[in-house]
Amino acid sequence: MAVTASGMQGGRMVCNADLLQTGLDPRRTGTAMIDYAIVGGGRLARHFSEYFRLLEIPHTRWVRDSRSSFNTFTSPDAETRLRETLKQADRVLLLVSDNAIATLLKQYPFLHDKQLIHCSGALSLPGVAGAHPLMTFADQLYGIDVYRSVPFVVEEGYRFGDLLPGLPNPHFAISAQDKARYHALCVMAGNFTQVLWKGVSDRFEQQFGWPAEISHAYLNQVTSNFMQNPSSALTGPLVRNDQQTIERNIKSLDGDPLQDLYRAFIRFYQHGQGQHPALEQTQMEQLP
Repeated sequence: MAVTASGMQGGRMVCNADLLQTGLDPRRTGTAMIDYAIVGGGRLARHFSEYFRLLEIPHTRWVRDSRSSFNTFTSPDAETRLRETLKQADRVLLLVSDNAIATLLKQYPFLHDKQLIHCSGALSLPGVAGAHPLMTFADQLYGIDVYRSVPFVVEEGYRFGDLLPGLPNPHFAISAQDKARYHALCVMAGNFTQVLWKGVSDRFEQQFGWPAEISHAYLNQVTSNFMQNPSSALTGPLVRNDQQTIERNIKSLDGDPLQDLYRAFIRFYQHGQGQHPALEQTQMEQLP
């Protein structure tokens, strides 16, 4: 690892750049503080590393690609470098894609010598504890207040304080059989909204010639209203039961995939309002 700043202490070279980057302090001895190892180099791994840095929690990092600057150690051999990364660690965060976890454990079985933690919202793996952060992680890193606010959903049978000591986050328990449904709901709430907003933004640009950011104030306020009062945040023709406006909306979307989505949202809303399925179907058939 390249050293950009250093100093001498007790006859040993101390790499200040390394301490800032990884939180690994070679001066620390005889302490009960937990050390973490992060395996993986994607968005979640980088956010975890930043959170640990802000909390001053020691950790090391490993990526399969030896050229990545995210690695704490520089050995060109992946296994040698991984063993170095795990040497002082008490907890190992497997922050790789869901499909890669089993392959990684098969290739490096010595990982099982440590307390292993994965952050998948959908998977439940024998011998690996699950702790899913209920948050979206963008390319840019966040501040400590954002990280502290992230709820973790932990598989039943594990204690959050045992898995991730040093983290002050709120946490909730979930059974293994409920994880797939929980993750489906997360995807719909977080990912599907992004798909919808991007689709609307693209149409504003392509069909009306407007800048993409024209909708930002609207979407910010919609989100803020929901967070302040979810039960009364919804506005528009659905709440008013304005059938004429709904019909015009649907007709205007002829030939656009959003038309099917509009109809699906009407059905979902009506179901949530407790309308009888037969009535719902009759109303839908009357729409254009």
